[in-house]
Amino acid sequence: MGDPAFTAELIDIMLDDGQVRVTNIRAAYDQQRMTDVGALAHSLKGAALNIGASNLATLCASIDDTVRKLGLTIEAQRIAELEREFSDVARELNDIKDALGS
Repeated sequence: MGDPAFTAELIDIMLDDGQVRVTNIRAAYDQQRMTDVGALAHSLKGAALNIGASNLATLCASIDDTVRKLGLTIEAQRIAELEREFSDVARELNDIKDALGS
């Protein structure tokens, strides 16, 4: 993992940025702005792939494909699933950060 302080800083950036994206996805969904939901899910997918969060990335890709490529809406439970998955990833990242001693 290289420099523990640098790794911890990257984790903090992912946690902060990811939470903003998840919050924005929820807000866009609540306002039924499906194109925005897809675009935000797409950007979160990239961030998830960068840290190896494959389940989160797959979920984001599915949401993006559904709303932007297929032009369909999604159910609220899909957004709740995304929120739970991000929470799980955040917990794992915090565990890694704790193990680094940061």
